[in-house]
Amino acid sequence: MARFASMTILLIVGTALVFAQDDAAKKDLKLLQGTWVMAALEVNGTDVPANKLEGTVLTIKDDRYVVKVKDKLVTTAIIVLDAKKDPKELNMTPQDGDKKDKLQKAIYKIEGDTFKLARGLNPEQERPRQFATWPDTNYFVVTWKKK
Repeated sequence: MARFASMTILLIVGTALVFAQDDAAKKDLKLLQGTWVMAALEVNGTDVPANKLEGTVLTIKDDRYVVKVKDKLVTTAIIVLDAKKDPKELNMTPQDGDKKDKLQKAIYKIEGDTFKLARGLNPEQERPRQFATWPDTNYFVVTWKKK
């Protein structure tokens, strides 16, 4: 009987943890809803000049991640968050272009009105572990500001 009670308690605690993790991802996804303007971009250890970022806008509605540059569609992706990891993880599945349906693994953080994302330029790349890049690695870090 004691073993059954212990297993029941473990099951309840495990289920509660799963719901808490799901709630954290839902909370972050809710924070991401809306329009964001690109504030900074670092690729291969080099900062992209601010004038090259002008007009780059991200819109997140539900699980859709849509980037446009001067109203021209660049990409649409479906995103899935995992807020229980450290750093938090984000999976993107592009819905168009040559990377369509190829999972791209990213990390993210949300701080106030700032959303930062880091990932490889290519789908086959491993998920980064930090928000920094180095020459010839094909990783980038993008910083978005809430509009």
